Amino acid sequence: MVALADIPADGAETKPLRMRDLTKEAGLSRQAIHFYIDEGLLPPPAKKARNSALYSREHLERLRWIQRLQREHFLSLNAIKSVLSGEDIEEFTPQQKALLRRVREQMPSWTRAGSESGARVSDFAPARVSEDDISELEQAGLIELQGSGDGRSMSQIDADIVECLARYKEAGATRERGYRPEYLAFVDRAIERMVGELTQLYAHNWVDASLSDAVAFAEAVAPIDERLMSTLLRKKMRTVSARMSGSDDDTPTSPATKKRKRPQ
Repeated sequence: MVALADIPADGAETKPLRMRDLTKEAGLSRQAIHFYIDEGLLPPPAKKARNSALYSREHLERLRWIQRLQREHFLSLNAIKSVLSGEDIEEFTPQQKALLRRVREQMPSWTRAGSESGARVSDFAPARVSEDDISELEQAGLIELQGSGDGRSMSQIDADIVECLARYKEAGATRERGYRPEYLAFVDRAIERMVGELTQLYAHNWVDASLSDAVAFAEAVAPIDERLMSTLLRKKMRTVSARMSGSDDDTPTSPATKKRKRPQ
């Protein structure tokens, strides 16, 4: 059984992980994790430092899926690699290929290799954001960069975050006005708290659900939650805007606050 809390939502966790975090959370040895990387079951580290390597939350979730596929479907590493890569292996029988396709369809897109294209830092800097902006976003744990120099790149979802910062700047939210990338970190923390509460709410009712049902629900409800958050934010911002302009046209007056007419 898989609890919905095991299924991450976009933006749920962006803090980089170290090898010790992976071994602790996944319950695997360093040797096993390095073996999965060498075999192509797990992507290389998101970023390498002089004496350490940094991994993303997706590395941890991918490790959990590898264990789950071994435990629940008794798949070989070759078969798991096929499931994660989306490629069939010629030696498999038609029945085996059909099984792997069914398993693959149950898996959320973020577990599969090549599920999204990336973007280069040079697509944004220095034309739309500064190198300092990129550096501060990375230090805040909002984006993860791969490579070095002119070849630096990021995932598409991180590129969307940089795009938002660029649009903030173009709208007038500049450093001169006191806006810095830390503003996005504030939003990220608020979203993280909200996602955590939503996950607990959903997990309470889906803790005994089957893998396929939990995955289907998580993928179905995510765009609904996203639309609800966007709608509520827009509604609240309109209220704030109305108050700032001194207009209460959009705010209904309760019966208790209405002025009663003096009897004639």
